[in-house]
Amino acid sequence: MWWILLSFSAFAQEELDLKAIKKLEEKLPSTRYFEGEQVTKKSLRKPRHQHPFQKVRFSQIIESGTEYGHVTAGKFLVRLEDNQKIEVAEEFYGKFFRLQDEYGYKYLQSNDGKCLFKIRSEFFTSVSPELELYEPPLKYTPAPTNIIRADYDQDLRFSPEASISGGYVIGSYMKDLFNDENAGLGLTSQYSFEATTKWKHPIKPGMVISYEKSFYNLKGNGRVIYTSPSFGPAFKSKDFYVATFPVRIHSHFRVSPYAKAFAQTVNGDITFDFNSADLFIKAEHPMKNIFGEFLLGIYFQSQWLNIKDQPEIISVSPSNQTNKSFGLSIAQVFE
Repeated sequence: MWWILLSFSAFAQEELDLKAIKKLEEKLPSTRYFEGEQVTKKSLRKPRHQHPFQKVRFSQIIESGTEYGHVTAGKFLVRLEDNQKIEVAEEFYGKFFRLQDEYGYKYLQSNDGKCLFKIRSEFFTSVSPELELYEPPLKYTPAPTNIIRADYDQDLRFSPEASISGGYVIGSYMKDLFNDENAGLGLTSQYSFEATTKWKHPIKPGMVISYEKSFYNLKGNGRVIYTSPSFGPAFKSKDFYVATFPVRIHSHFRVSPYAKAFAQTVNGDITFDFNSADLFIKAEHPMKNIFGEFLLGIYFQSQWLNIKDQPEIISVSPSNQTNKSFGLSIAQVFE
């Protein structure tokens, strides 16, 4: 009897609790949900995208064209014949077909145009952008084939040179002038500074300034001292090779209105003033050094003299004899 009373009491308590909850819900804002009537229709149009996994025919791969690519060492090629993996011992560049298959493999084209191997696309690096250095023009006119191009130097440069020459002089003019056989042979030296153009042409022109001093002996312990500051154009040839020995020709033509000859004779001291003209020719061998070129050569010079003012105590007829000198020369070209 007691258990019946307890069950009624529990049911009454549960009903009281539900009534309290319902009263609380009535005080809250009401929210209603409506289920709209929608009709879903299947679209007959094709989707804009395609599923990433699609079957790629081998003929499509062959027709896709080729591109150059690079594969590093340590990767694996797969041989199509038996699906055998082959490790790449050394990196290589090769031709690969542009289109890959549905499993992500790139196919390698061999030298004979066949396809024998494939490789994972992540092991492949395309080098086609590096090979496309420029875009070809849309329109162009072919250049004529008979263009004659002039080769010339963009700028004019000069190579300064300092030289010393010394040797013997055959003084035919001096022998006639002083009527003395002892003056037929003398010693001469020259100090020159010149600047020659540095260009591609076989002949290189320039300018030279020179100072010459010569000594002649006379009878009775007499002596003639000849001095001549001169200037003029200079020319150098390109190097010629005798076997492996380079040789060049160097020449200059100098004039001097201030040439002098001071003579100590048995009859007294005499001074002559000349107009001189000198033709200097030298064969020289160049040798490279830290300053530029060191030149060693042999030279020959022909000298024409014309008396300007004769002393009153003598009268000398003009002579057509020339003084000829020869000897050795050393020079330094600064570059």
